[in-house]
Formats: sequence, structure tokens, C-alpha cells
Amino acid sequence: MGNIVVLVAAASLVLGIQLGTRYWRTRRIKRWFQLGMDAYKEKRYEESLAGFRKCVRLAPEWLYARTLMGISLAHTGHAEEALKEIEMVEALQPREAETWTLIITFFLVCMPENESRLFEALERLTTLDAAAARTFISQPVFARYSASPRLRALKQQLAVP
Repeated sequence: MGNIVVLVAAASLVLGIQLGTRYWRTRRIKRWFQLGMDAYKEKRYEESLAGFRKCVRLAPEWLYARTLMGISLAHTGHAEEALKEIEMVEALQPREAETWTLIITFFLVCMPENESRLFEALERLTTLDAAAARTFISQPVFARYSASPRLRALKQQLAVP
């Protein structure tokens, strides 16, 4: 009977430590993400970069934090590092439509001149989630690519006027 009590106490202790660690980690992530977002909204990209870097260190698989870190890197003149972050976003979840919406957003915001990568991402999104691709293509920001044969082909494929 004593062994069972000791085992239950040890299991409770381990569970409590795990839950406590998870709780504090989540709080730190939220705090750093909020600091990054506040700075990003005010176009203080160096500060936002610091917050998003902390988020990525604490939660390396979090696509939003990685994408925002990539965007902040691009805004601070670190284009190569920004592209590496976006490649990591792609590598983490290549079969998810959400991944490709984030990548498309990155290229629209930071590197609109990189049509090749933008349309590669848009084509991948089209294969995964046609409705999401249709929504993207319908946005006014795509008017700048109206002469692109790739955009016309995608519009025809998705039946977008």
C-alpha cells in the first residue's frame, strides 16, 4: 500500500511540474508575441524582430511567429535571412494550405517583385485549397500582376473573373 502512495505522489509531482512548465512557457510565448506585434504595428521592425525571435526560440514550430519574423527581417534589410525563415515555414508543414497562405502573404508584403516564388506558392495553395486561392486572387493587390500569364492561368483554372 505504501508503494502505491509513493507512486501516486511521484506521478502527481511529475505531472504538476510538466503542467507548470507548459503554463509558464505559454505565458512567455504570449508575452513575446504581443511585444513583437505591438512593435510591428508601429513599424518598429527591429523591436518586433526581437520579440518574434524569442517566440521562435520557445516555439520553433509556430508558423505565424516564423512568418512574422521573416517579414520583420525583410523590413530590416535582411532579405536572405528572411527567405531562410520562409523556407523553414514551408519545410515545417508543406502539405497545409495555411502554410502557403502565410508564404503568399510574405511575398506580397515583402517581396512583391519575386513573382516566381509568389506564383509557386499560389499554385501550391490552389492544389491544396482552391477556395483559399480564389480568395487570394480576388484581392486588389493582385491587380499589379494582371499581365502575368501565370495569374491568368490560375484565374481560369479557379474560375475567377
